[in-house]
Amino acid sequence: MVEIAESIQLGIDTLNGLDWYFQVLICIGTSILAIYCLRRFVLRQIAELVNDTEVGWDNDLYIALESKINIFFVAICVNISLLWVNPDLLSSIFPLLNSLYILLLTMMLTTTVKIATPPLMALMNSNKKSGVSVTGGNHFVSIIVRIVIWLIGINAILGELNIEVTGILASFALFSLIIGLSLQHTIGNILNSFMLAMDSPFDVGDRIEVEGIEGRVVSTGILSTKLLTYAEELVIIPNNTLVSAKIRNMARGGGDGQPRRINLLIDVGAAYGEEPPHVKQVLIDIAKDCPYTVEEPTPRVLFVELGEYSIDFRIYAWIDNYSDEWPARDWILQRVFERFSQEGIEIPFPTSVELPEIPSGSTETSKKRKRARQKAARIQMSKDEKFYREERDSLKSLLEDLEEQMKDATLGSRQKDQIRKEMASLNATLQRFDSED
Repeated sequence: MVEIAESIQLGIDTLNGLDWYFQVLICIGTSILAIYCLRRFVLRQIAELVNDTEVGWDNDLYIALESKINIFFVAICVNISLLWVNPDLLSSIFPLLNSLYILLLTMMLTTTVKIATPPLMALMNSNKKSGVSVTGGNHFVSIIVRIVIWLIGINAILGELNIEVTGILASFALFSLIIGLSLQHTIGNILNSFMLAMDSPFDVGDRIEVEGIEGRVVSTGILSTKLLTYAEELVIIPNNTLVSAKIRNMARGGGDGQPRRINLLIDVGAAYGEEPPHVKQVLIDIAKDCPYTVEEPTPRVLFVELGEYSIDFRIYAWIDNYSDEWPARDWILQRVFERFSQEGIEIPFPTSVELPEIPSGSTETSKKRKRARQKAARIQMSKDEKFYREERDSLKSLLEDLEEQMKDATLGSRQKDQIRKEMASLNATLQRFDSED
């Protein structure tokens, strides 16, 4: 052991006795070998590890951090080399090296926050079971955290360089005041863009209506938001207007965890001589046959008004995607026109129009068939109404049983949470029944 220690000491003394340029060459060679080992045995293994994962954001994070890690390791090699070759030079530039370390660490932290925040926020939002999809706040959180990290990093760098920040802050405050007064409206738009990112009333791709203008959101910026209307017109709305205006978002209103679902309402009028059960049965059949409507909730038809010249019905149907609203409306109205003609149901004319006689192509035989269909429709509608009443009473009974179970003190928190979820689902179903009656 003594001989080994003496041999090591002899080697160190030999290296220390070399001329400075030989020491520099040794430092360069050793640094190149160390960087090769870092890339070959450390970074490559990390790259293979992130490539094997199913998520994609870790690959983006590795690619963004790889170059910064290499620069950081080179700075460490330079630091160690100067510590051996020229300690005096190291002492003179040590604040600069420390500032470089702080700058690189700040850049790596902000890059990590920028890439990791969206998937982290998405994971947190995925645990919320709600029909309203609220996203977009991750951009605001990411920006705020990165600004804080940069402020801490810059303050540390200025402290390492012994730079007095009081004068800089005073000058910055005066400059900010001048800029703020001259760019009030622009700065208001910028600040409101952060407010929109935090609240996220819409996302890119959503169809919204703002002050009577309806269109699809194609982009959002720090000054304005751009909408593309049905007429292929690009409308630019300042963010100040968006913050103070009422926004109707068609992509966020669905229930039962389906934010893009909407309730399609279509009003249809029939002449006063028609039987309401017959008309309702025909409209229900049309709504159920529509390829755009969903089976659950089932389409309903309600008798909503006795108009001046017509009896008015309203079709309640649900479609999965709000972008299918107009094709679904077109399909249903086309079928209403065709089926009314087949069933002999008359579409009334306005009372302000004077006609010598009411147009009617019905023969006596077709009138008899029509009366038979009206009778069958009345029977069917009475059965449907009885079925809905029985279903509603059954749901109310189940809800009362669950409320009684909640009073049991022996139930655990997990069981109570499960019962609460079942009660919420039953309440939502009952509200739909009540709204349809």
